[in-house]
Amino acid sequence: VEDQGLPFDFRKFDVEKESGLGVILMKAFADEIHFLHLGRRGKRVELVKNIPYKDVEAYISGEEKDRTLPLPPVPEDIPLTVRLMKPDDSADLARCVYRCYGYTYANGDVYFPDKVREFLESGLLISHVALAPDDEVIGHFAIRKEHPEARIGERGQAVVDPRYRGHGLLNKLISASVEHAKNMGMYGTYGEAVTVHTYSQKAALSVGARETGVLLGFTPSTMLFKKIQEGHQQRQAAVILYTRLNEEPWRDAYPPVHHQAIIRRIYERNNLRRNVMNALDVKESADIPMSSQLDVRVQTEASRAFMLVAQYGADLEDLVKFRLRELCLRKIDCIYIDLPLSHPATAKFCASLEMLGFFFAGVIPEMSEGDVLRLQYLNNVDVDLENVQIASDFGKELFDYVTKARG
Repeated sequence: VEDQGLPFDFRKFDVEKESGLGVILMKAFADEIHFLHLGRRGKRVELVKNIPYKDVEAYISGEEKDRTLPLPPVPEDIPLTVRLMKPDDSADLARCVYRCYGYTYANGDVYFPDKVREFLESGLLISHVALAPDDEVIGHFAIRKEHPEARIGERGQAVVDPRYRGHGLLNKLISASVEHAKNMGMYGTYGEAVTVHTYSQKAALSVGARETGVLLGFTPSTMLFKKIQEGHQQRQAAVILYTRLNEEPWRDAYPPVHHQAIIRRIYERNNLRRNVMNALDVKESADIPMSSQLDVRVQTEASRAFMLVAQYGADLEDLVKFRLRELCLRKIDCIYIDLPLSHPATAKFCASLEMLGFFFAGVIPEMSEGDVLRLQYLNNVDVDLENVQIASDFGKELFDYVTKARG
């Protein structure tokens, strides 16, 4: 809803204070409420209501729920197939994830076949599946795009049925996905590899991925890894891995001075075409508007939130402080904010956000008409750092840098 009425002070929208009837109704009927200042165009209120979908239990029988996977594993010489996922495979994928993780998988979308079907049909999801000889889905790997025309996508949802581990399926799925995305003309893909083990890191590294950051506490404590690690655990770290697929444009980047050295190392490691600029040489612009634009996305099941600075404004620190408090009150464990490195103001605002408790996480190339610097915030959660397994020397270097930045 957009209007050009009296400007609204978002800081007065406090969950602990009494509000008018309109705000009470919005809170009662909406899953998320976003306030955006549009400058001369007024303001916008966005109400998000998640449409309910049937979950995986509607597609499987009671006998299938109770079935235990046969042991020992399936022989390695059995013929397996990898192909692009079709919308009609959505229910079979949900079954595969259920067999592997029960209901503990961090990305809850995969448990709702109709939602996955919509993502596939709209071009927001590009998935590959592995099939057994009887066409049973036994593996999956996906690229998720923010919009159909995006030139970068987020890798993830890497699932392999425990019976078929040791068949090299993850490498085959990743290779097929990378080749398809390259042929589509995408600049690259990125993903978060768990640190409970090094299998997924090594699989990504084997097809040209390189580390660009480490997210502490990214993997929820509720996510179980059958045949790898079971039982209660703390939140786990994840390594950001970027795969450069096609030559991207030359871009200027303005990293904060105190992170410039590690960001240069990340660019060199990934062979990115970048002009690293010194933000201190850029005169402070008077063109920064009064109001910022901040996009917020919440993954409730994984207890994660992502903020993207869509426009710098003089009120950014206040706006982030407000959003941060709101997310902390909702008990979101891990909160991330992405700052566009193509804007000289990133150097200035990075320091002020770090004063709020954010700290360095890494760089995600080509996310928003250029790279973003990702900062992370842990909301009073325990993170398992003692059992972190990192596959490469540069990954270990990044992990050390991030843990030191946390302080």
